[in-house]
Amino acid sequence: MRTSQNGINFIKKHEGVRYKAYKLKGEQYFTIGVGHSYDKNITADTVWTDEQVEAALRVDLMKFEKYVEQYAKIPLNQNRFDALVSYTFNRGKGGIMELSKNSHTVQEYADNMVKYWGKAERYKDALIKRRKAERELFLSGGIEYPTLKRGMQGKAVKDLQMLLGIKSDGIYGIATETAVTIFQKQHGLTEDGIAGQKTWAELLK
Repeated sequence: MRTSQNGINFIKKHEGVRYKAYKLKGEQYFTIGVGHSYDKNITADTVWTDEQVEAALRVDLMKFEKYVEQYAKIPLNQNRFDALVSYTFNRGKGGIMELSKNSHTVQEYADNMVKYWGKAERYKDALIKRRKAERELFLSGGIEYPTLKRGMQGKAVKDLQMLLGIKSDGIYGIATETAVTIFQKQHGLTEDGIAGQKTWAELLK
């Protein structure tokens, strides 16, 4: 997945944008845009347009998008993904690792985004305010989960397998079908081995 335009705007709003290069005390490189640094092409005279700021931000976000895809253990819609990318861009790889280590459901992720707000006490109030905004974005908008059955493959199958606590190989084989059927029986659902909306809803409680 890639961060949406709404997510880009959200990050720009909360990180702030600087169109002229500046250098932080003790730093070797100049910074510009939305925290864009470690770039030898940026000098004291560099000035960017909004288009340049956004283009650089999209490139800079790529590694944080990969961290979210690597560590998030829940199915992601666009709003959840955007919120977690914002969280990770601000807190770093260690932040999404900490969040994912302590969260197992959608609601736990949402609540723990505020609980694990960061460590910079000097900026605590501002960071908690941002975490609350990320939580709101994370929880906004519904999601239509794909109906999955034997023979299907892909990330959605892998997400399903993770929620079921079985081997996550992304292949909906007999083992996955059996695990779904057992789960459905345990929760009073139709025992057809097909992961439809009701099965997803129960899994994500």
